[in-house]
Amino acid sequence: RRPPAPRHHDGMDEGRPMSAPYYADDRVTLYHGRCEDVLPSLPDGMADLVLTDPPYNCVNRSSGGLRNLDKGAADSELVSIPDVARELDRLATGSIYVWCGDVQLSDWLTTFKGLGLSVRGCTWHKTNPSPMNGDKVWLSAAEYCAFARKPKAYFSLSCQHNVWTHKTDQEIDWHPTPQPIGLMRQLVRASCPPGGVVLDAFAGSGSTLRAAVDEGRRAVGIEMNEAYCERIADRLAQGVLDFGEGA
Repeated sequence: RRPPAPRHHDGMDEGRPMSAPYYADDRVTLYHGRCEDVLPSLPDGMADLVLTDPPYNCVNRSSGGLRNLDKGAADSELVSIPDVARELDRLATGSIYVWCGDVQLSDWLTTFKGLGLSVRGCTWHKTNPSPMNGDKVWLSAAEYCAFARKPKAYFSLSCQHNVWTHKTDQEIDWHPTPQPIGLMRQLVRASCPPGGVVLDAFAGSGSTLRAAVDEGRRAVGIEMNEAYCERIADRLAQGVLDFGEGA
C-alpha cells in the first residue's frame, strides 16, 4: 500500500525549509531521512515531549539460533550523542526520553545535565525476557532510558518510581527492536499534555507515533529506512487502539 500523499499541517514546519513528509494526516507527520538532516529544519520548541529510541550500536552479534541477535541497520547506525542531544534540547519544551544501552546511559545523562536539564536514569523491567543462557547468567530483563526535563515540564503523575514493568512486544515481526506500545502510551500520558506534540527522531517500528495518536496527542517522526516508513504508515492508518490504562 502506498502511503497517503504527503502534506504539511498545523504550521509545525512554517518558516524553515523542509523536505516533503513521507506520510501526513491530521495527527502525524513522518519524514523519511536521517535525523541529522531533518532535525535542524524543525523549529525551536516544536515538541512538548521527545520520546525516541536511537540505535544502540551494541547488540549485533552472531547467534546460536535461540533468538536473533543481529538487528541489522536498526541497531548499527552510529549516533553522535552530543549532537543529537543538543538538537533534542532545542526542540523540546518539556521532557526528553532516550532509550539506550547500559554503556550509553551515563553518556546521555551527562550530556543532558551539561545542557542544564534535570536528569534521571530509568529502567524498563521486562516481564518476559528471553531465556537465552538462563542456566549461566542472569536473564536480560532490563532496558535503560535516559530521562531529562526542563523546568515546568508537564508531568501528570505523582511519586511514581523510575522502574517500569511491562512485557516485550512480540506482535511486531517486521522490526527487530520494537518498543511496546502500552509502555509508550504510559510515558506519553505522563509527560505530554493532552493535545500536545510528541517527537520521535528514530521512529523505527512507529510505536511512539502510534501511542501518541492513541492518547490524543500529535506526533512528528523521522525514520531513515524507507521500508519501515511504509510499515509505519500502515500502522498509523489504523483506527485508535485501546489497551487500557493498565497496559
